[in-house]
Amino acid sequence: MNRAVLAVAGSRKTQSIVDACSDTSDNPRRLVLTYTIAAQRNVEARLARACSAQLPDVSGWYSFLLHHWIRPYLPLLFPGRRLTGLNFTKQTGVDYATGPARYLDGDSRAYKRYLSKLAFDVAAASNGAVIDRLEHIYDEIHIDEAQDLTGYDLEVLEKLFASRIDIRLVGDVRQSTFNTNPQDLKNRKYRDLKMLDWFASHQTTGVLDVEQSNRTWRSNQLVATFSDTIFPKDCDFPPTESLQTRTTTHDGVFIVPTKHIDAYIEAFAPLCLRHSSATRTPDTTQSLNFGVAKGLTCDRVLIFPTGSIADFLNKGKMLTGKSACGLYVAVTRAIHSVAFVIDGYRGGTLATWSPA
Repeated sequence: MNRAVLAVAGSRKTQSIVDACSDTSDNPRRLVLTYTIAAQRNVEARLARACSAQLPDVSGWYSFLLHHWIRPYLPLLFPGRRLTGLNFTKQTGVDYATGPARYLDGDSRAYKRYLSKLAFDVAAASNGAVIDRLEHIYDEIHIDEAQDLTGYDLEVLEKLFASRIDIRLVGDVRQSTFNTNPQDLKNRKYRDLKMLDWFASHQTTGVLDVEQSNRTWRSNQLVATFSDTIFPKDCDFPPTESLQTRTTTHDGVFIVPTKHIDAYIEAFAPLCLRHSSATRTPDTTQSLNFGVAKGLTCDRVLIFPTGSIADFLNKGKMLTGKSACGLYVAVTRAIHSVAFVIDGYRGGTLATWSPA
């Protein structure tokens, strides 16, 4: 049975993959897929520590499509063409090209823009051979950060669901800060938070068993409860339950006026976060973008908000799409406390910190 676990930040999603792969009682052949290179390195290191005998294969999503879908069977779609690599650059006129020129450059490198569509078309041309080959190689495929898959990558998942391989997904639509292919218009209705509808539809048809997990081992209850307010109630996310029991003298969510930034950093040494380089921060601070911080855990974070985040805090104006997802990622990096740099705070629900 194909399974998906949708879980809050800090719920040990990646660890669940590591734990599953450390069980070699049935000697299964496993593949672990994730999107970013950093995530691949992280899961490889954790698997090496946990698996005393048989290590599963680990691959990025693009490599998976290139090596298992496209390279072996590309000549069945385009006779005489052999895949030589991946072309990350955007080429003028490709969107209007037809045939091989739409998918491959002059050196037979696949354009990233149409990679998943090419994989899908190659699979169709292979008349089932792509899936048959995978079934002879793997018994289980584990996919981390499943919410990042978009466009024709979801069509690729459909083909995997129909195979004899056990497909196991973990992810959190609230952390949809990346897309495997943001330019792919296929399945646009399932972007970001709308990915919930994709999971629900597959659960309804019996293709996928979906489990929700609302427990976090990372953030304390004060931070976890605040993170729940970032998304509209009609998303129907269950309230996050914190299993973090450590306490300090500075726990919760706070406002820090600009004049107290240096004092706050000196007192608590928080991880400083911003939406992007377009967000102004003091020259004396070093800040990470929200997306780069994904996967990190730290005691405290200090967030330099965008105008829309300030409106959310001051006026209760809800964030949408990737703005909400980015803030959720930033807030849920923290174990003990989250602070926002805002002057003239008018929200009234958060305490304002001062050195006194």
